[in-house]
Amino acid sequence: MPARRASVVRMPRAAVTAEVNAAWRRIERWLARHAPATYKSLRPLATPQAIARAEAAMGARLPDGLRASLLRHDGARDGGFTFPPIHTLMSVRGMRRDWQVNCDIVLADPELGAQWWHGRLIPFGDDGTGGSLFVDPDTGRTGSWHAEDGLHSGDGDVWPSYPALLKAVAHALERGEPVRGRHPRVEKGRLDWRSED
Repeated sequence: MPARRASVVRMPRAAVTAEVNAAWRRIERWLARHAPATYKSLRPLATPQAIARAEAAMGARLPDGLRASLLRHDGARDGGFTFPPIHTLMSVRGMRRDWQVNCDIVLADPELGAQWWHGRLIPFGDDGTGGSLFVDPDTGRTGSWHAEDGLHSGDGDVWPSYPALLKAVAHALERGEPVRGRHPRVEKGRLDWRSED
C-alpha cells in the first residue's frame, strides 16, 4: 500500500480539462434529452481540496483526465450514470473507500498478491458486486478489478485513458452504437447498457 502523502491541491492541465469537459457536455446533452433520470443522477463537482485529501490518503496522484472529470461531476447517485457495462461513476469518497477496502484485504492476506489488487491503482467505477473500473496513475490506462479473480488489463474494460473512455461513451450515445458490445438503451428515463445478444 502506498504511503500517505501531504495534501496538495493540483489543477489538471487546461488542454485535458477542455477535452474532458467537451466529452461531458456531449454526454450531458444526450442524457438530458433521452435519459433525464440518469442525467439527474450526476452529482455536482468535487472540490479540489476533497480530491487532494483523497490523493494524500491513497498516496497517489490522480491522472489529469480523472481529476478534470471529478471537478465536473463527483460521481453519480446509485442506480445512476454508468460506464458500460454496469459501472456506476464513483464519487471521490467512494473511490477512497473502495481503494482502502481492497488495500486492507491484501494487507490481511498477503498471499493474494499484486495480481489481485495493487494499491497504486485508483478505482472510479463500481459494478455493484465489489468489482470496479480503475485507472493506473503511472500509465493513465484503465482496467477492471473483480473480487473473484483480481485485476484484468486485457479485456473490454481497458482504455488508453479516462478521456478516451468518456469520448467513446459520448460517441455511442450520440450514434446509438455499441461500446465494446454494449448498446445504450433507455427505459423509464434511465440509461442502460445492453449486450448485443
